[in-house]
Amino acid sequence: MTTHLFPRNLTAQAAHRVAGNPVTTRTESGVGNCFPGLEFDHRNLDTRFFPGLIFSFGDPAQMLPLLVTVDPSDPALSATKPDGVEALSADVIAALNDLRVGRWRVTSITQGDRTLSLVSIPTVNDPAQIWRLVRDLTPDKVTIVLTQDPIATSGAQAGTPLPPVTKSLTHYRRHYVDADTGVISAAYRPGELTQSLCSPWMHDFRDCACDYWASNHPDIALGGENFPLASNLAAADPDAATRPLDWLRADRASRVAASASARANDALRLRHYQINSAWRTLSFVLEGREIADLYVPDFEPSAVPFPTAEALADELERLCKLELVVMLEYFYAYYSLKQPTGGDASQIQDLTFVRHELLAVIVSEMRHLRWANQLLWTLSQRGMIAPRQPVLVPADLVPTVKGERPRSLRPLSAEALDDFVAVERPSGTLDGAYARVIATLSKGYPVTMLQLARQIVADGMEHFTRFSEISKILSAWPRDDANPAPWLRDISPATRDQASAALKTYDEILLNLSDAYQHGDMEDAANIVKARQAMMVLDAEAEKLAISGFGVPFF
Repeated sequence: MTTHLFPRNLTAQAAHRVAGNPVTTRTESGVGNCFPGLEFDHRNLDTRFFPGLIFSFGDPAQMLPLLVTVDPSDPALSATKPDGVEALSADVIAALNDLRVGRWRVTSITQGDRTLSLVSIPTVNDPAQIWRLVRDLTPDKVTIVLTQDPIATSGAQAGTPLPPVTKSLTHYRRHYVDADTGVISAAYRPGELTQSLCSPWMHDFRDCACDYWASNHPDIALGGENFPLASNLAAADPDAATRPLDWLRADRASRVAASASARANDALRLRHYQINSAWRTLSFVLEGREIADLYVPDFEPSAVPFPTAEALADELERLCKLELVVMLEYFYAYYSLKQPTGGDASQIQDLTFVRHELLAVIVSEMRHLRWANQLLWTLSQRGMIAPRQPVLVPADLVPTVKGERPRSLRPLSAEALDDFVAVERPSGTLDGAYARVIATLSKGYPVTMLQLARQIVADGMEHFTRFSEISKILSAWPRDDANPAPWLRDISPATRDQASAALKTYDEILLNLSDAYQHGDMEDAANIVKARQAMMVLDAEAEKLAISGFGVPFF
């Protein structure tokens, strides 16, 4: 016995595109969309849910679906299957002439043993709600009741309401896609599925108020200034670099920050008539920043590759120590910040923001420490170097623009913050230290190692932006000689006895991480979980010490 397989995706084999409906109007490739604005408007499928009749679901004056017109040439009315459908089609065809007169609305829908009276739904306040009910119908037999709008009387009967005229019709809810070919029903004309989309499509950039855009429509973006990639960082304006702008603003030169109020932003946006011709002025956004001119990606700083894998490993060990020491400096500074409770509301918000941003940098530095050790492990596992132990000791010196400085546990003073900004500045001390690593990994090493090193550098750019934002926020606080950093608690390093509980937990974290890092790609989940649990304990201990005026003496 020979079995024949019939392909059901014939539209995918078409040698040409059918005029009118682009490929994205196929129901199987469209996003489930309640309103116009994406590939096609799903309501245009359901306007023809009942064979021979075309409805509108967008009449806010009267929520009930309105019969717009009739279609006697509807192919569903000439169908011969299933059994009994020809009699149903005959009844619909017989009613078409009457339905051409006056305004008719769907007042009741029955499918199976359930009847829904549309005139008695108490909570309907949007015609889309009725449409969704119709959309839920299955492609089986359905009965609808059509009621004619009252017709004004004249003569002796003027002012006397006539009894409502109704028609009850039964047919099969339309099969939108042919079961054998996958082609949309021939009842739909070319272009019909897209006819209600925003015209031109750019209007949807302006009209959509739900801010659901994933990538092609940013709500806010940073301005197109060269900062923070400017060569003269000292002369750059950190406020301008971190100020969010409304992407749809009509004045493209404006650098007024976007408002938290949608209404305030809307008043300054391109209007409907403007966007028809001015939409091309909207900037491309790359890396969160508007690009007003030709985009040129940053070039990796040129550096001399290491001559051997062992030399590369030596550098990675140095970088592991560097990642750990700055992380501990940031960690100490984090607990020097006051808790965001009590006092001025704006300062509470500032402290909440600063603590969040600083903690995000600390967590990122933890990942960098993990990744730098990952690179060491990979070199060892591939036999490129002799086996080495994970590196979890902090460096003694921290690079700065003026040379190296001794490591230091300091509160987040303005001076310390300036040092942190300098450490993380683009192509500066910390991410610049990876230049030779990247240059070496570009020469025949596994591509995953190169990607990991580049990710560390990319994160460094984010650290710099976060510290710049922290600096901008805190610089606005009122200060004087008596209180130069009002956001700080008065803390100093505790003795090892005073911080014994915190240091014991810290040692436990290092032990768990060392055991986990021994496994590289084969992550030791148990030890990682233990380390994370210990971090929660360390957080509580460090906060307890900070309340008493002490910081954890990590070194």
